[in-house]
Amino acid sequence: MTAPLRPSVSRPPHPLDDIKPRPLSIRTLDNRRALKDEDVRNRIQGEFIEMRGFSPTLEQAARLFDLSREECGGILASLVREGALTHDADGRYRLA
Repeated sequence: MTAPLRPSVSRPPHPLDDIKPRPLSIRTLDNRRALKDEDVRNRIQGEFIEMRGFSPTLEQAARLFDLSREECGGILASLVREGALTHDADGRYRLA
């Protein structure tokens, strides 16, 4: 003999049920066209300073900052040249 089935309990819809996941990005850089290149560069450097231990690869940084690989690579390379960041053998950028 099988146990009687319990009626399924339905929950009311939650307002967040319809939210689709999106890639992580720093929203203040979404309007980078209105920002000067120097502002974007300073914001990226600030993120490394604020997040001690932050060590993204170029691809990860480009996705996070919502920049093209080339644009992000140029900014990271300039920060390495200035001594603000290091580019390690494992391909990660770190605060100097």
